[in-house]
Amino acid sequence: MNCVKSVDIPMNASKTQYKKNDDGASIGIGAMIVFIALILVAAVASTIIIKTAEELQQRAEATGDDTRDELSGKIQIIMAYVSEDDGLAATVDVEEVTLIVQMAAGSDTTLISDISWLIVCNDGSATVDTNTGSLEDANNIFAESLDGTLMTTGASVTAGQTFAVVIDTNANGDDDTVAANAVDDGCQANVGDTQELRIIVDGGGETYSQLTFNAVDAGSLIV
Repeated sequence: MNCVKSVDIPMNASKTQYKKNDDGASIGIGAMIVFIALILVAAVASTIIIKTAEELQQRAEATGDDTRDELSGKIQIIMAYVSEDDGLAATVDVEEVTLIVQMAAGSDTTLISDISWLIVCNDGSATVDTNTGSLEDANNIFAESLDGTLMTTGASVTAGQTFAVVIDTNANGDDDTVAANAVDDGCQANVGDTQELRIIVDGGGETYSQLTFNAVDAGSLIV
C-alpha cells in the first residue's frame, strides 16, 4: 500500500508569484518605453543631421556658383591709353581714355548694359572726384568693336570677345553729345596722376586696375 505524503503550500505563495510576474511586466514596460524614447531621439537627431547636411550642400553649391561667376563673369583689361588730349601745349590734360578689354574665359553672354565702370580720383582739392557710367544707358553706348564700330542698343559680349570702352574725362562736358563718350565726366588727368579704375559686371565679377599717367599725350599708355 502506497503512502501519499501531503505537502503544505503556504497560502501566500500564489500572491508572491503574482507579485513577481507584476514586477517583471513593469520592468518590461519600462524597458519598452526607454527603447521607444531612444528611437524617437534617434529619429529627431537624424532629421536634424539630414537637414543640416542639405543646408550645407545648398550653401556649398551657392558658394561655388558665386565663385564661378566671380572668376569667369568678369572683364580683363588688356591695355588702356589716352585717346584724346586737350591739345594745349602748356598744360596738356586728358580728354578721353580708351580701355581695350576682353570677357574672361567661361563667361556667360553679357549685355553691355550690365557692365559699368568707376574711376576714383582727386580733383586737386580736398574732395574726391568720380567718373562712372554703364556701357549702355538710355541715351548713349560707350562700347566699340576694335575697328571703331559703335555697338548697337541691346548688344552683348561673349567669352573671349575683345572690345573697346571709351570714357570721356573732359571736365566741362562738351563731348557729352558724342555717343562714344561718357555722360558723367570727371577725373581729367595731368602728368603724374594715378587713378583707381574698377569695371563691374552685374551678377559677375569686378576688375581693379590703377591708371598711371606718366604722359598724357594722345596715344600714351596708362596701364
